[in-house]
Amino acid sequence: MSDPKTTTFPLKRVARIAEIARHAGVSKATVDRVMNGRRNVSITTRQRVLQAKMAIETGEGDVQRAHPWRLKVLLPKNAGPSTEFLATCFQEVGARGRATVECIFTRKMEPVVLASKLRACLGQGIDAVAFQALEDPRIRDAVAELAHYDIPSLALLSGLESPAVVGYVGIDNRAAGRTSGLLMGRMTRPPGRIAIISGGQLYRSHEDREMGFRSVLRAGYPEMAITGAYAGYDDIEANHTQMLRLLNDNPDLTGIYNVGGGNEGIVRALKEAGRDREIIMVGHNLTPKTHAYLLDGSMDIILHQNMRATAHQAVEILVLHLDGRPVSSQTLPVEIITRENTQGAVFG
Repeated sequence: MSDPKTTTFPLKRVARIAEIARHAGVSKATVDRVMNGRRNVSITTRQRVLQAKMAIETGEGDVQRAHPWRLKVLLPKNAGPSTEFLATCFQEVGARGRATVECIFTRKMEPVVLASKLRACLGQGIDAVAFQALEDPRIRDAVAELAHYDIPSLALLSGLESPAVVGYVGIDNRAAGRTSGLLMGRMTRPPGRIAIISGGQLYRSHEDREMGFRSVLRAGYPEMAITGAYAGYDDIEANHTQMLRLLNDNPDLTGIYNVGGGNEGIVRALKEAGRDREIIMVGHNLTPKTHAYLLDGSMDIILHQNMRATAHQAVEILVLHLDGRPVSSQTLPVEIITRENTQGAVFG
């Protein structure tokens, strides 16, 4: 699958403002504002103009469709740099594809709020929705209502067990957890106590990672004891508090697996206790901060998911579904990043 950031098309000619306006279904003044980077143009309109321009100049895509599919993406607010970057990637894909993409942020770990935001897509002219799913019956009910009104939905990063969801885009989280368990078992010497920092019970992805991690340690490294799972709810300060308590209660702790976000709080606690170099830490998602933690030795392994590929595949699946064409999604690879291979690794 091509990368929307790096894929280039040879220009066949330069598009004129009048024909861009005609194909995008906007005024020439609006095209002029977009081309010159002026304000007072909505994100979706800007995307339509850029789509029309690219399609005309490259000969790629369907420039006869004046109104591209309207997609809405719901992501949790204050969920960290990876989620913020994913929103940026969706905007990039929206500017290059056959759909306009609007990203909105909703309150983190709040099923009632997310269900309300999903239902709010009814009557807005939204054609399809992608969202980071929470495992909750109210979310399944909202998704079923959208499907009743022919608005398909797609689960991002964390799956949802519902026949109304048209697919899932993300990594195999059980495999990610098993990979973490294998690495932890091989790297931790002598064997000791292992702690799991959980994001709570609302993300199926977190449950799958924890189950995979536990199953590998139980089968292959029974001498390593898991002291328990501590919920930090993907929050930096909550993880910091949990980690300080954990270190105080378990002086023989040798390894930590953080299945979710908030790595900064864990690392800060390890450094405050002077144990950041002796405890093996495995976490998720390469960001500027976790990149720095790898280099200074406070984190050992990052299991990474490419957010740009996530956005690209999600939009592609929804557009294919809306077009009535066959849809086949591919599980994204789990990338293993250490301080020895950060060069060339991308946050995407």
